[in-house]
Amino acid sequence: MAYNNGTDNSTLLKYACAIVFVLFSFTYLYFFQADLLFMVQHVLSEGATHYNRVIGPVVIIAVLCLVQAGVKRLGGLGGVLYALTYMPSLILLAGLTCVDNSFTDMPIGGARLLVLLALLVVYVAASLMLKFGGSVWYSVANDGIIGSLWKNLLCMAGMFLVVALCSNTDSTFHYRLRVERLLSAGSYGKALQVGEKSDDADASLTMLRIYALSKSRQMGERLFEYPLVGGSSALLPDGNDVRCLYYPEDAVFKSLSIRKKGVMSPMEYLLYIERHGLALKPVADYILCGYLLDKDLDGFVNAIRHKYNLTSASLPKHYKEALTLYTHLRANPVLVYHSEVMDADYADFQKILKSYPDKREREAYVRDTYGSTYWFYYFFHDEDGGR
Repeated sequence: MAYNNGTDNSTLLKYACAIVFVLFSFTYLYFFQADLLFMVQHVLSEGATHYNRVIGPVVIIAVLCLVQAGVKRLGGLGGVLYALTYMPSLILLAGLTCVDNSFTDMPIGGARLLVLLALLVVYVAASLMLKFGGSVWYSVANDGIIGSLWKNLLCMAGMFLVVALCSNTDSTFHYRLRVERLLSAGSYGKALQVGEKSDDADASLTMLRIYALSKSRQMGERLFEYPLVGGSSALLPDGNDVRCLYYPEDAVFKSLSIRKKGVMSPMEYLLYIERHGLALKPVADYILCGYLLDKDLDGFVNAIRHKYNLTSASLPKHYKEALTLYTHLRANPVLVYHSEVMDADYADFQKILKSYPDKREREAYVRDTYGSTYWFYYFFHDEDGGR
């Protein structure tokens, strides 16, 4: 028996599916994919237009509802199970947010998009076959309103799951998108709050955070509070492993010098522009933090004594930590740094290290108290990243 759109039950079912679809789509677009869609529109329009977080979902949902209305008129699979009239709309929704992390010119694409297109083709083919293949295809059991509701809502839930699986939900990628959007708005403080409690990071996110810290003049104070990946190679974009998704990379370099980077490594570039008098003020912290990221304490000490007053109370926290560490590790230090507070904290840090012979247990206890210090980075950070 074909689905009867004229009954009260069918009207209730139709509205139930519509409400669930709109609620899911708006929540998905507004809360989970707004930054991604901002990037997609920026890239595809070459910066000419910008995605609005409120208007965008409304427009997209309106278009998807028009698609559903057209599919409903087609019948086919929708005549067997009403919820399936939303399948093409949900495939389009998933395709819109099916972005590959390593995209270059075209953000939407990849194997998942091909799967979605294949699903759409299968849906259309099956619907046409049902529509023109005879009424026998439409024979379904009459389960009453309750039975119809749970079957249709279960089908909707399954399609929502497919949308989530096929779209980009990588947390680090979304952190990068949000940080770049906030950098574009000049909101450096808010950019630094993105993912600050998470251990997810990559070299590109590290570079963006370093830039935001530099613009906020907090690099030496807060850098090692974040998970860091890539060492000094993550200081600046390289166009490959360390890059912006849509924020102009020229803006990063213009904050440091008028000279372009070329093929030099970040540290080679920074030392070059400093040596030739081409460096702007932020370069000093970039160089110092570059040494610290590479755990080069000798290079750090040789540089900092020419850049900072080591007796100043305003000396950034991580620089104090690094100087304290250097003083305790070197038998013949070129300079000796002592701070009553830092020395006491470092002694406690060493005590914890010696109290737990098991490496994992030791790291867990040290992380709880000193996870946001340079000491933790120096002793526990490996090439794979992490706090």
